[in-house]
Amino acid sequence: HLNRRNYPNVIPDMYEAVADCLSPVLAHAGNIGCTLMLENIDDTDPATRVDLVRQINHPNLKVSIDTGHVDLAHNNYSAPPVNDFIAAASGVLGHVHLQDVDGYADRHWHPGEGHINWSPLLKALARLEETPRLILEVRRHTDQLPRTVSWLESLL
Repeated sequence: HLNRRNYPNVIPDMYEAVADCLSPVLAHAGNIGCTLMLENIDDTDPATRVDLVRQINHPNLKVSIDTGHVDLAHNNYSAPPVNDFIAAASGVLGHVHLQDVDGYADRHWHPGEGHINWSPLLKALARLEETPRLILEVRRHTDQLPRTVSWLESLL
């Protein structure tokens, strides 16, 4: 990210390589009715994957945002907060993995157990024209999922 100005072709070359690699996969995905999701990991720029998906412009390729991954990148690499990632993905957002973290590790806690600011995140989702699939991606205490859903709904 920090060397983009030094190497102006790095992003276009990377996009071309990804498009070439995904071309046969996307053709097959289209044939079987499967949609591929490109998920963030340590992304610092919310537009990078979004621009890639828009450039490839295939109906079976969408963006997936993991709220915990965004928060880790926000805390460790000065990436924008998750509501900015959601806004940037408008029009190509297919999934949002809802999980909470403490800013240190990929905890997969229930939303509300960590320090993610959920109200702006949910407001960003409400402003989208599309309706991405929301996936509660928690590791433990699945018996608490109904309580977690109720808590999230209470923030709307």
